Amino acid sequence: MRKKIAVLLAVPATIALSAGAAFAVSAGAFDAALHAVPHDHVADGGSNVTGNASLRLTGRTLDVRLTASGLTPGEPHAMHIHGDVQAANECPGIEADANTGDAIDPDSFLAGTKDGLISLGEGLPDYGPIDVSLTVTGDTSAASGLSLERFLKADAAGRIDYHRSVVVPKDVAKNLGNLHIVIHGADLPGDADATSLNSLFEATLPVACGEIDKSTR
Repeated sequence: MRKKIAVLLAVPATIALSAGAAFAVSAGAFDAALHAVPHDHVADGGSNVTGNASLRLTGRTLDVRLTASGLTPGEPHAMHIHGDVQAANECPGIEADANTGDAIDPDSFLAGTKDGLISLGEGLPDYGPIDVSLTVTGDTSAASGLSLERFLKADAAGRIDYHRSVVVPKDVAKNLGNLHIVIHGADLPGDADATSLNSLFEATLPVACGEIDKSTR
């Protein structure tokens, strides 16, 4: 299952456009209010990640400012723009917890038994695949989706303050208002090693999600 998750992270999104939409280009200011993904708080240890993102699009250059709190302190957190115009493109609700087999301890998996956590794979039908990786340096494509060494670390209080301008694919620029920002990574109470970095399940666990909307400011 870990191999499956890694493939999901690495494969860029293929965004299908209708003939009419092909000429529609997003531009200007956008916002995203990031809310905690609704895991069961016994399973996620009370995670409550919230934040805000302000985005300004000029052509294909996207300036991103993002702040968030409630993250696992001192650890890098993968952050992406997700979405596919053919998918539901919604932030997942607790009903997404289907326990598809990608658990912290695969040996403890019981088919059809919910574990209270919405994994990367379980959330994917809602928020879609990776379009842009919000890394601090280097490549920002979907191929860098799990390059944790290039994502921002949360400070000792579990906060991040991110700012970077990136060049995004044409399809992302045309459909920015249909996409989402997702933050990943949590040290879970069910894992005794006190870090999310030794578990692909924990490192990719979605902890906050927000729909990107045209700014009203």
